[in-house]
Amino acid sequence: METTVAIVGAGVAGLTLATFLHQAGVPCVVLERRDRAYLEQRQRAGVVEARGVRMFERWGLADQLLGGPVAQTIDYRLDGTSRIFELSSDDGSQGRFCTQQMLVHNLLRELLDQRAGDVRFGVTDLSIDLTDSERPRVRYADATGAHELSCAYVVGCDGSRGTSRAAIPAGVLTTYHHEFGYAWLAALVEAPLVGHPIMGVSDYGFVGQLPRGPQRSRYYLQCALSDTAEDWPNERLWHEIRRRTGDATLPEAPVLDKFFVPLRSVVHAPMQYGRLFLAGDAAHLVPPASAKGMNLALYDVDVLAQALRQAVHAHDETALQTYSDTCLAHVWRYQEFAVEMTDMLHDAGDATQHGAFRRQVARAKLAALFTSPTDARRHSEFQRGLA
Repeated sequence: METTVAIVGAGVAGLTLATFLHQAGVPCVVLERRDRAYLEQRQRAGVVEARGVRMFERWGLADQLLGGPVAQTIDYRLDGTSRIFELSSDDGSQGRFCTQQMLVHNLLRELLDQRAGDVRFGVTDLSIDLTDSERPRVRYADATGAHELSCAYVVGCDGSRGTSRAAIPAGVLTTYHHEFGYAWLAALVEAPLVGHPIMGVSDYGFVGQLPRGPQRSRYYLQCALSDTAEDWPNERLWHEIRRRTGDATLPEAPVLDKFFVPLRSVVHAPMQYGRLFLAGDAAHLVPPASAKGMNLALYDVDVLAQALRQAVHAHDETALQTYSDTCLAHVWRYQEFAVEMTDMLHDAGDATQHGAFRRQVARAKLAALFTSPTDARRHSEFQRGLA
């Protein structure tokens, strides 16, 4: 079998890239180990920043793919006192609370049901052969047997634990990583967000609450790396939510799931080797406090889709050759913001992590968002993806 672009992974990055390429008239095949039902039901967070909204508009796909309420405000709650930060905008562009699950669902509908795109589910034993520098080969198996796909380009969108990155020879990649030393407990609850999205700081640790549809929200609580679900029964969960938000009247609601997210930053460089390109979590991770993981992936595939369109239709690979440098400059810019956000929101709370001095510095930084126009504008630009 042959195609122009083989895409490994049908998450946000892979499906967005495939939809952009379809829009650009570039043939592609998406290979995914899970089935469609799993992808549509998998609960994952995400906010599409203003830059991402403008990207989908530029590709003519915003109306088909984006949903959810406008994301323009944040309740930075300090010791139970709310301070509402409103993102400033000169051009009127706004982000959307469109979760990864919602976006994946819309992408599958657009790519498969509306465009009859080629997504192959239930793939196993996938490997990438880069021996032929002009025609990489992707070998895999599915329910019908073993297959080999010859292509001009391969794109790894299969996440931090995928197989694409492993196809790059040892010694080529440099991996940079930073561990923050704590985790988040994420709890999906059957209760809507009332008011503004919360990013809360208190002596007891960080708490966040973001919408997950009209009747649900997800709480995030700072916890130890070693914590498990047994350490967080529902009684303790709601007790901590109430005291960290400063709202003792908050009623309990059914808890639908719990999982733990270690906070870390990772960058693999370069993001390309020959005709293999990495995008999204396959190339980099950011802590969730910045809400930039999905948006960095969207930036990657936007740059890559434009470069592939130019390579295929204009026979010009200049943009492909500079793909890694272009994306890494953006990645490191937003790693800086992710570290800044994570440190500010956690150091300003529980002083046992990094001490009383760092706590006061972090609180001063948080206060400056409301007292310094310069700080407020910079923060808005990062939140909107336009820094």
